[in-house]
Amino acid sequence: MPISATVARARVDRLIGRTFAAGAIALSVESGLNFYSQLKYLNQPFAWALTIVLWSTTIALAYSFWFGKANYLFLRIHALYMVVMVLSWPFVLNSDVPQDGSFYPWIWWGIDTGWIAVALSFGWRFALVYYVSLIGLVQYMFSLPMGGSHAFSVTVTDGVYTFLTNASISVIALMIREAANRSDQANSEAIRAEVQQAEAEAKAKERLRLDGLIHDSVLTALISATQAKNVEEAKASAELAGTALRKLSEVQRGDMTQAPVYCSELFDSIILAAERIDPKIKAKKNCGTSISVDAEAVSALTEATIQAIHNSLMHAGPTASRELSLKSSNAGIKIVILDNGKGFRVSQVNRSRMGIKVSIIGRMEAVGGSAHVVSQPRQGTTVVLEWSKK
Repeated sequence: MPISATVARARVDRLIGRTFAAGAIALSVESGLNFYSQLKYLNQPFAWALTIVLWSTTIALAYSFWFGKANYLFLRIHALYMVVMVLSWPFVLNSDVPQDGSFYPWIWWGIDTGWIAVALSFGWRFALVYYVSLIGLVQYMFSLPMGGSHAFSVTVTDGVYTFLTNASISVIALMIREAANRSDQANSEAIRAEVQQAEAEAKAKERLRLDGLIHDSVLTALISATQAKNVEEAKASAELAGTALRKLSEVQRGDMTQAPVYCSELFDSIILAAERIDPKIKAKKNCGTSISVDAEAVSALTEATIQAIHNSLMHAGPTASRELSLKSSNAGIKIVILDNGKGFRVSQVNRSRMGIKVSIIGRMEAVGGSAHVVSQPRQGTTVVLEWSKK
């Protein structure tokens, strides 16, 4: 199962969203001042209702990105509401406005944030259609008496300036997001390579163990044959030789990639992988039993452990330290990864943070195991992985 690393993308999305939200609040103040100065031209009950909804969408997206789960649904609602505002202008206007070209409907400032919101939440193709359609509609309205009777050259200049300015900002934001996606992809590939190397090391150690057992079987058979003094001992030597040959044949035919791995080899490989990721991690193992772990569970335990350590490195803070504990019993395996870092509220984990929900919890559940994440702000994080042998 592929590992989804979305650390950089999640951080960039929240950073862009917070920056946008702060700008939206500032522009709301500007549009509010213009709204207030134009109240004498407006159907006030309708105008106030329109404005309150606009401010509500702005507050909702600002709260989401600063204090909530960074829900892009609010950006979409905000962007689409700009179309409603423009189309409602003929019904909001209640009297004639100045026709000397100095008057701009207050919604011109109110819809400023819609351009960026649509690019961030809908994607570039939809945003392009949105830009051209809405700018064309607004500038046409400005050329009419209800919009201030602006000259054709002014409406064209304003439209081009609006398009270029907002398109440039949108492209920059989308390029930053794409760079984050590439960073996530690189991290994902690095983690996947680490998982594969750890699995290969565990299986190689198990193969060496099997080779040793086979060697001992063959050596025992040879020694027994050379020391046989009667027919019975010769028959026993033949049986030992037959057993050794069968073992050799089974290994030759068998697919070692699917062979079970004993806990000692698994733990050693996971610790080596963990130390490659975090050389300062404190690791300890307790493998007092000879429990074997099937290939699928080996992959899941290794992947979930490495993902948990990777998440800690990215989120716990630069001064945090980590500990890794691996224990086995006749019933199964238990792995604990903990840090003393910043911590977080598990209930507020963003849906895009697939490293926890898919590569840790989902990965363990797929092999009949379980994963529990315990964390609180400023109290560190503990991840517990458990797998039971059926």
